[in-house]
Amino acid sequence: MAIMDIGDNIRRYMKIRELTNGRLAEKMGMGTATISNIINGKAEPRSSTLIKLADALGVSFEDLLADAPRLHSVRFRTAKTLSGREKASRDEIIHDTAIWLSNYSFIENQLGQHIEYKLKNIIDKDPYAAAREARACLRLSNIDSICDISELMEYAGIKLRIRPFGFKRTFGLSIGDEDGGPAIVVNRESGIPVERQLFTVIHEMGHLIMHQKSYTDSIGQEDSNEERSADLFAGYFLVPDEAFKKEWEESKGLFFVDRVLKVKKIFKVSYRTVLMRLVQLESSLALADLIKNFCQEYKIRYNHDLKNHYEPDTLGGSGFSPVAENDPQALDRSDLMEERYARLVRESYEREIISIGRAGEMLGLSISEMRKLVRAWQEL
Repeated sequence: MAIMDIGDNIRRYMKIRELTNGRLAEKMGMGTATISNIINGKAEPRSSTLIKLADALGVSFEDLLADAPRLHSVRFRTAKTLSGREKASRDEIIHDTAIWLSNYSFIENQLGQHIEYKLKNIIDKDPYAAAREARACLRLSNIDSICDISELMEYAGIKLRIRPFGFKRTFGLSIGDEDGGPAIVVNRESGIPVERQLFTVIHEMGHLIMHQKSYTDSIGQEDSNEERSADLFAGYFLVPDEAFKKEWEESKGLFFVDRVLKVKKIFKVSYRTVLMRLVQLESSLALADLIKNFCQEYKIRYNHDLKNHYEPDTLGGSGFSPVAENDPQALDRSDLMEERYARLVRESYEREIISIGRAGEMLGLSISEMRKLVRAWQEL
């Protein structure tokens, strides 16, 4: 096995046991520099050292030597060059996602609860046609808004994970079925609004459907055409024509800004997505003017300035993002919570398929945190 795999395994178990390099070195009676070199792949440890490491971490020798799973069908794109720290965070996300998918597939198989991917036969590359077909496959009518995107992904057979990335230069990634997916991982870094996270789920679903050839074992720069196509897919999927027209018409007695806010709440999207869909349905309108008018009216009516928010360009150089960095009357974190994986881990633990330590490892919790969670399960 690779030296880096040993280092990755040590790092993961240290996180679970809440151990620093210094504390682990102290438990082993070794220097901190030695531990650091082993973790970073700069030194190949002797067998006697590995045995000490396994004992100090409370794992078996075999667990420490286990090969780290790899991803061969991942789509992870960034619009800008990452710093060294951001690249390290990105690599950790890829590694962590591979382990998560491996664990997910294991408990699905053990429980006999694999869900078939329902969108695999959609071949249309037009974002609007693909979105219509996807909604039909998922039994959504033309006037349905989506109440629970996590539940919808579960029904679709798409694994969903929500976690902070350590940087904000990208909002999510997706993995093909070759690696136990399809799966979508959403960036929940502080400062990224829930509207953006929800939009990212469907944006990545658009990539899974329309851009299957872009899923490889390498990481690259964004393709502006593919990003724009996925944005159009997401906008239409979340806010279909008939449903939008119905809600927009029913709110026509309100002020413009309140009309937008009402529709935004119904579809759980950004005010910018509402304005973009309005422009797409009424070609005489200019998006820049609508955004300007909305911000001006919002400031007058609610005494809050919406200017100067961080808004990455994800529309192929158009200068507009479908989601604002700070949305007025924003959604809450509870509007997007992934539930299925944790539910399967709990069922696996209660059926004694996995130990409490293994359950904690799967959920990224220390033993003490896992015991608290088990007590919470037992109280309800």
